Amino acid sequence: MNNLYIMIGCPGSGKSTWADKMISDNPDTEWISRDMIRFLLVDENEPYFLKEKEVFKEFIKEINNGLSLGRNVIADATHINPNSRTKLFKALNIDKTKTRVIAVVMRTPLKECIRRNELRKGTRSYVPEDVVRRMYSNLQTPSFDEYKNIFDEIDEIYPDQMVKLYTKPYEDNKGNKVIAELFIQEEEKE
Repeated sequence: MNNLYIMIGCPGSGKSTWADKMISDNPDTEWISRDMIRFLLVDENEPYFLKEKEVFKEFIKEINNGLSLGRNVIADATHINPNSRTKLFKALNIDKTKTRVIAVVMRTPLKECIRRNELRKGTRSYVPEDVVRRMYSNLQTPSFDEYKNIFDEIDEIYPDQMVKLYTKPYEDNKGNKVIAELFIQEEEKE
């Protein structure tokens, strides 16, 4: 089976950094960045959302192409609420017999998101601070009940290298509903 990783987080939360590390550890994974597509289609002097329909269409096309080739795919965009994720899922061709869908939620504190975003000042990746704050306050953690129970796993990534993995709820041999939880503390690499 291949994996579709749905990145979820504010600007500056580390989505692209996580994706870059995943690619370096798993070269068979495709990284589809909505911002990179936007930067290819929209000139620097044009409004950011000028060609949003074309950007979204290309984003979907590239994700579907990667999945059809049986590759692991990272869908890199903010996806901060159920509506934005539902729009994505409705447009994708996901065969759940072949693809596991994994939410990757970046749990970076607002202060750190703002600090990282400030380092982008003067680039096309910079997002005004008030927008980052608004997105942070509107971020909604995905649930297993979202869009036809699409998620097989929800991973929460913390800046202290703590990872929480949740699997889709299942029933144990006594009929009890179980959600498997796994906490991983990664070692600092020197």
